[in-house]
Amino acid sequence: MSTHLPTRSPAVLLIPVEVRQSAIHGLGVFAGAPVRAGEIVWQFDPGIDQLHPVAWLETQPEHVRRFVGTYCVLSLDKRHYYVLGDQTIFVNHSNAPNMEPRDELLVNGEGVVVAARDIAAGEELTIDYGTIDGGDRERLVNGDSLFELLQA
Repeated sequence: MSTHLPTRSPAVLLIPVEVRQSAIHGLGVFAGAPVRAGEIVWQFDPGIDQLHPVAWLETQPEHVRRFVGTYCVLSLDKRHYYVLGDQTIFVNHSNAPNMEPRDELLVNGEGVVVAARDIAAGEELTIDYGTIDGGDRERLVNGDSLFELLQA
């Protein structure tokens, strides 16, 4: 059974997208229109996204800790969790991603994510988790597979 959640102009992902079954893992985010290389695809929006210190997670119930561990981003310095409020939580990892972070381009005090190359309409949006998530960066450096961890 295919999950299909169409979206138009979401507030944080700056391009139209759809969430549907991914050949990479579970659900994925797919471009609803062509995207040019260098175009900003995602930016932090404090009205929708949240930034919490790591200590906050220790005060949360188990089901919240599980959700954050699965769908949220640990900052590269491992001091904060980004709790993202849109379809971004379904963006999958790739070693050859079509999106990349640009920390030198600040919006709302945070770096943005841009298209690393032209992206065709209907193409799955991917990012190298090791470039945005401190925990995943550590796993990749240690040679661990992110996909095996996701299925565990």
